Amino acid sequence: MTTVDTITSRCLRCGFEAPAGDSTWGRVEVPPLGTMTQCPECGSTNVIGRR
Repeated sequence: MTTVDTITSRCLRCGFEAPAGDSTWGRVEVPPLGTMTQCPECGSTNVIGRR
């Protein structure tokens, strides 16, 4: 039997959670860092992924 680990992203500012890579998450271009994940609830880019 194989188990699949689902990665969930969580906003460290407001606590919003959704699957990593889900279309719920926003994306913002931040030069020179590149594209960052953005919380749809509070707009923060302080997001962490966990299994």
